[in-house]
Amino acid sequence: MPRTFVHLHAWRLRGLIRTTACAAACMLIAAAPASQAGPGAQAARPQVLVLMSYHPGHSWEDRILAGLNEWGGNGPAKPVFHTEWMDTKRYPGMEQRQRLARYLRDKYAHQRFDLIATVDDNALEFVARQDALFGGTPVVFSGINGDPAQIVGDRPKVTGILERFDLTRTLRTALSLHPGTRHLVFITPQDETGAELRNGVDTALALLPPGPQVEHWIAPDLSRIGERLQQQPRDTLVFVLGSIPAQADQPPLEPEEVTAFVHERTALPVYSDLDTSVGRGAVGGYLNSGLETGRLQAAMARRILEGQAPSQIPYVRETPLALLFDYQQLHRLGVNTRHLPEGSTLLNEPASIFDSEYRQPLIGFSLVVLLLLASVAILVIRSRVLAERQQALHYQATHDDLTGLPNRQGLPELLQQAARNAAGEQEHVALVMLGLNRFKLINDTYGHAFGDAIVAAMAERLRRWRAQREALVRFGGDSFVIVSPFRGEQALEHLRARCEALFSTPFVINGQRIPVTAAFGMSSAPPNALDPERLLREADTAMYEAKRNRRTQVVTFDRRIHVRTTRQFQIEASLPDAIARSEIEVYFQPILDTTRGCIAGFEALARWQHPELGAIPPPEFIRAATESGHIGALTQCVLRKACLDFLPHLASPAQPYLAVNVSVSDIYGGEFPAQLAKTLASLGMPANRLVLEVTEDMLLGDEQLAAETLAQLRAQGVRIAIDDFGTGYSSMGYLSHYQVHIIKIDRSFVRNIATSPQDQKIVRAIISMAADLDLSVITEGVETQEQSALLRSMGCVLQQGYVFSRPQPAAQWAGMTRLPAAAG
Repeated sequence: MPRTFVHLHAWRLRGLIRTTACAAACMLIAAAPASQAGPGAQAARPQVLVLMSYHPGHSWEDRILAGLNEWGGNGPAKPVFHTEWMDTKRYPGMEQRQRLARYLRDKYAHQRFDLIATVDDNALEFVARQDALFGGTPVVFSGINGDPAQIVGDRPKVTGILERFDLTRTLRTALSLHPGTRHLVFITPQDETGAELRNGVDTALALLPPGPQVEHWIAPDLSRIGERLQQQPRDTLVFVLGSIPAQADQPPLEPEEVTAFVHERTALPVYSDLDTSVGRGAVGGYLNSGLETGRLQAAMARRILEGQAPSQIPYVRETPLALLFDYQQLHRLGVNTRHLPEGSTLLNEPASIFDSEYRQPLIGFSLVVLLLLASVAILVIRSRVLAERQQALHYQATHDDLTGLPNRQGLPELLQQAARNAAGEQEHVALVMLGLNRFKLINDTYGHAFGDAIVAAMAERLRRWRAQREALVRFGGDSFVIVSPFRGEQALEHLRARCEALFSTPFVINGQRIPVTAAFGMSSAPPNALDPERLLREADTAMYEAKRNRRTQVVTFDRRIHVRTTRQFQIEASLPDAIARSEIEVYFQPILDTTRGCIAGFEALARWQHPELGAIPPPEFIRAATESGHIGALTQCVLRKACLDFLPHLASPAQPYLAVNVSVSDIYGGEFPAQLAKTLASLGMPANRLVLEVTEDMLLGDEQLAAETLAQLRAQGVRIAIDDFGTGYSSMGYLSHYQVHIIKIDRSFVRNIATSPQDQKIVRAIISMAADLDLSVITEGVETQEQSALLRSMGCVLQQGYVFSRPQPAAQWAGMTRLPAAAG
């Protein structure tokens, strides 16, 4: 098929092209079925909101908008576009998004949209979070860099185009057009986008045979690029990728402006990854096309407005490309256009010799013949494309995009194949499910892109690790499944040892050493009794049993795990009714002021007597409440009961306080401060008599949200205590940042304090640090008079433990300001 050239100066061809196009259009109209026209042709035009992430003049988004506005197709009438710009490049903060939400709410208060088209990540994220504004309106997005599922979550009616670009073809093309190349220079920005670009470059280079020497120029700005370019040999190709400032402390130039900047300072061939850079100094290649992206987005929007469900339109995983070259650059560099790839488009080419008047009949005849040949070719190609598309869709449905491994849809087929092979070898089949420990904390700390990099690195390590007959599946998120045939208990033990050794070496992600642990759950069966659902259920149950320890461990499913799991399920199922029927009781354990000899406060502790299971230990039902999502209701139940039981102590001259434990879900829930204020007001409980105890690890997630929540609580007059201090990530930094009032030294440091000099040093250090920060200190787990006296000599006045009193029903402490003589 001949190359297609755009002759921008060949104006004489326009008349003939218009004539031929009109003739072809008439032929197509004549051949079209009459059913396409009907009484509904004059239906009301659809209303479409187009939400752009940046600002007018941003070349990438302007090109996408141009492609959308072309609309085209034979579907519904071109909609009424309502285009809004978020302007998040200049105003990236949350205040801008909140202002935009108010603006859209007021402007479109009486407007119903049939569809929303978003461009780039910020716009999609904004729509996904504005349920009140956009509800169930279908969404077609474009320009999304990462996994759209991380943005839209479980929101339905969403499809679109991802921004993923493979530089491999442009590299191959450039090296073929410049066969004497010995050096490749890649200029990229010094930010996270630049790191992703360099990773893409390295991936593309890995697919090419060894060749030129490669240099990465990581540029914070372009001020010294010209000097470095002058020192490069003539056999060098320069690739300019991303947005980079011209000078320090200036806004970044757009990618095509960076290309023009570099081209003005060197005679070397310059390449880029964006179609708008052609004509601004770039030679060309397979380039990201905003215009083609907008056209494709419009086509997807047409399908939805015609009635097709977005869930039936799969994501487009690769950015539409334009195969584009600048004739002037090719001519300057001495590159013959005959060496360009098939389908190339030329910009700035001089008028063709076919402009001559005597050539016009020949050109017209040739176009007609080409049109006929193209029609035949289209029919042939269409049949092939449909067949390839079916194969691609099947692969996409059964494989994971991030890792390339089979996904959970392909697992049954792998298990059946393993069963057939094992039956022939008289073997059993083991299914191992592994999940990374604290993976959510990694995502919250480093970002989802970093988490994806760990998952990809995990998949690569598993590929190298697996034996010849073992199969791998990415089950979802951070979970993987290993299918392994084995013969005998010794082989199974060897598999366990291999799994536990898998994480002995930390991962290196973007130059950072990340120690990762994982929990493994294992189940096995003979091939003639292999039930995929049972194996998965058992392995998943065993894996969550292993996750309780938060270290690399392999747990094999057995009857005891089944009994524990059944008990856990029974507890979770009974918990909502127990909370509603007030079966959860509150016990008080006193906190003694050893200097004054009076009760300084009470810690409220939840107790549950299950009608069938008997007394359930608090850690067990609290874990069940956390995992089942009832921890918030449990906290509110215990808080209300504890405050009610504490009210008689308000008049005590000792002025004791009430301490109540809260969970990480309460801190990050957002509504807890308001709920607490309402509860205290309804009961007449003064806020300054309440202490909320939080654990160290709950302060290590979203620092800003935790700080805001604790600040709201402090503003009400509530005091904050750090429970189990010393067992987590103890830091003076967060004690200062979160402005806590009390630290409770964990009982593990008190247990052996009478005989352990090391524990004594730790406790003294904590007491000294607390004194410097004006914090109160409480020691938990004091069980002997010897421990109490030693702690008092160290300066720890407030103590809590069995040596004073075990937790008792709150009613038994009514009116008491001192411990009974027997308790002391």
